[in-house]
Amino acid sequence: MRILFFIAVLAFFGHTALGQGKAPTKKQAFENEFRIGIFWPPVWEHTNQAQYKIIKDAHINYIQNVLGSQLDTEERNRKMLELAGKNGLKLFVADPRVNGSADDIKAMVECYRKYPATSGYYVVDEPDVKGMDGAAKKYQTILSFDRQAVPYVNLLPSWAVPDYDNYVTQWIEKCGKENLKYLSFDCYPFLLDGTLRNTYYQNLNVIRKAGLKIGVPTSCYLQSVGIPGSYRRPSEADMRLNVYSCLAYGIKNLVWFTYWTPTGRGEKFTNAIIDSCGKKTDLYVPFQQLNLRISQLGKTLINLDALSVYHVGKEVAAGMDALPSDYVLQPESHNAELLLADFKEKTVHKQFVMIVNKSVQFPVSLPFHLKTGTQIREVAHASGDSKKSRYDKRSQTLYVDLLPGEGKLFEIY
Repeated sequence: MRILFFIAVLAFFGHTALGQGKAPTKKQAFENEFRIGIFWPPVWEHTNQAQYKIIKDAHINYIQNVLGSQLDTEERNRKMLELAGKNGLKLFVADPRVNGSADDIKAMVECYRKYPATSGYYVVDEPDVKGMDGAAKKYQTILSFDRQAVPYVNLLPSWAVPDYDNYVTQWIEKCGKENLKYLSFDCYPFLLDGTLRNTYYQNLNVIRKAGLKIGVPTSCYLQSVGIPGSYRRPSEADMRLNVYSCLAYGIKNLVWFTYWTPTGRGEKFTNAIIDSCGKKTDLYVPFQQLNLRISQLGKTLINLDALSVYHVGKEVAAGMDALPSDYVLQPESHNAELLLADFKEKTVHKQFVMIVNKSVQFPVSLPFHLKTGTQIREVAHASGDSKKSRYDKRSQTLYVDLLPGEGKLFEIY
């Protein structure tokens, strides 16, 4: 089986209007958080408090369950919900009744909806065009019984579909943009030969534009495992690039694939973040640190739209936008491989820019020149607060140091 079989899906969680003068419920508050999830949670033998604390300690806020995981019985879903609730986590339930009649789906929703940890329900992973009608019907049926629930459907990557723009458009139309909570897809970029998948940024851009057009937040899976013969096990720098490039393209929900190391699946996996025996691997600490940074930057990013994403470097790939010469922030050299994402705040229209080092081999230390009459502050990784940047006002120069794959967020005013 291909890697696509194992990813689990999501379509995600939009904003639910809060009542006038009422404090938000815990479920409503979660709907306005930046999401950091894991796919392939601890197996049943390790579904316990110790393992769920390890998840919480890594700054994760939700878990995805999936059909076929041996965690999809009512008993096991309930146990996961109890553990998730005790640890301040949310859970996406996977129950075979989702594939039954409307009455079956209603029974499924009624079974779990009163658990505070319930966030949504698995529908299907990577439907092709023929499978979209059935997925959309299940999606809408779940919402008819619980409007706050999040049915999750995860779309195929662009390399697997001939006409990707049309594929994404068809899903939006069949589901109904008024129903769609998140627009989700997967595209694993780190190939076995050491290269980055050449459709990765184009795929992010299609989803970014589609989400902006219909006003729906977007979601993407992050690669934290390798598959011999296809995908390399990512390095810490690879993981940084995956995170910051997704953030630059406006993604509001990031899901790590995989968290636990799958076994007995007909396809071998390298060790993921947690090995098959429940032990932390060398990826756990960078995973934990990146999640903390995401959660802090997410306080700002949750309210921003990525209106444009520009590529800087010796060559700009076809279909990608080069940095305009009149953009407010200009690197002193165009030889470094960079992303510059132009963000606007949704309500007061503040301007932000994220700078990402696209190289996973070399750090960047580079001056940037700011348009006359403007100033710049950095959004701190550690706290999410605004802090003084390395900016020389006299020369209008910002000095930026980036590790391989790293990104930083700045406010321009």
